[in-house]
Amino acid sequence: MVCKIQAKKACRQEREIMTEKIITRMDDNGIAYLKMNDIEEKNTFSDDFIAGIIKGLDKITAMKPNVLILSGLEDVFSGGAEKKNLIDLCNGKVHVKDLLISEKLINTPFPVIAAMEGHAVGGGLVIAACCDIVLAARESRYGAVFMLMGFTPGMGCTTLLSELVGPFIANEMMFTGKRFKGSELARKSTNINYILSKKEIINKAEDIAWQISENNIKSIYLLKNTLSAKKKKLLIEARQQEDLMHKISFAFPETREAVEEFYAGKENKKK
Repeated sequence: MVCKIQAKKACRQEREIMTEKIITRMDDNGIAYLKMNDIEEKNTFSDDFIAGIIKGLDKITAMKPNVLILSGLEDVFSGGAEKKNLIDLCNGKVHVKDLLISEKLINTPFPVIAAMEGHAVGGGLVIAACCDIVLAARESRYGAVFMLMGFTPGMGCTTLLSELVGPFIANEMMFTGKRFKGSELARKSTNINYILSKKEIINKAEDIAWQISENNIKSIYLLKNTLSAKKKKLLIEARQQEDLMHKISFAFPETREAVEEFYAGKENKKK
């Protein structure tokens, strides 16, 4: 009887852990994992979700890992901005919480591997651009969809996205809002490290992480600090321009309409 109760308790605890929006852990090799796991909202940037990522990164930083693997759901890496926060911006409210994710990732003292099994759009794709090594899936789609909702890109997208996919593809993504399939990006000259089948992503990320973890942690941290200097500068430059563009573009009456239409379309797809 005691065994059965303990087993039920263990199963219940396991289910509770698996339903957490942000899951963190570190293995014996110094490889840390942060999984964005908001199944219901598809890893969109609600205030709670953003706070969870920041808390998760702080927790991992305190563990002093050699490297971090950042992953999402199998179907969606991250869905970007939440509708409520965009409407707040249309109403003139200041909301820079999502920018904290960009700053936090770029300023981690350890390298971060973005393992994108699923789709990544808007700020969700910018998260990957903030990382040091990026893996994408052939079956999934990736795009900067800001302009489809009537406002200009944010979170450092205007300077960081070109570092990931190249300047001209980045321009096309930002101007058109097109979501490129990973297999299409594989045929172009991007800076994405690997574009593989979805089922290969995590294994490849762990293989790279293991190779990194074999090195001296002090030297890993020293190299990360040096290599991240460019992105830190790019993020500062982007913020100055993006803040100004947001003040202007979110004030357009058409922007609110476009945001409403965009999310109405997403809701219809769910049904």
